[in-house]
Amino acid sequence: MQADLEKKLSSLVSSELALFNELALLVEKEEECVLQEDMECLLNVLQEKQDVISRQEKIHEGWSFISSSLGISEGRDGPSFWSRLGELLGEGADDLKASLSVIRDVAGNVLEQEIRVQGLLEKHVDSLRSQMAQVSRGKKALQGYSKAGGV
Repeated sequence: MQADLEKKLSSLVSSELALFNELALLVEKEEECVLQEDMECLLNVLQEKQDVISRQEKIHEGWSFISSSLGISEGRDGPSFWSRLGELLGEGADDLKASLSVIRDVAGNVLEQEIRVQGLLEKHVDSLRSQMAQVSRGKKALQGYSKAGGV
């Protein structure tokens, strides 16, 4: 059981770290789109980010499953979780704690990036709104053309 638990925990940690790294790259890409005032690019990046966030939610479900299977009501951020893991894994729990500390650091950096990009987005919002309106008008024109039998 211990080896299986270690394998599951290691998989969750590595998957979560990979997703945060992917999210960091997407936030950088999002910043580029905002600076270039490229609405299409921004919408694509936001869609990609949503996919990553959905996968992160599955990782959190995995942590919750492990927590409940160990009979712990709190999640991985609570002391009971690490105390119980310490009993089961010994020093392996310390390695996992260290890995989660790295994940927290990466997540903190991503959050700081997000806040910065949000500020940029607010500065460019008028231009982006104008582009969204143009995209919307273009779609309506295409739909009208399609209904008229043009496409």
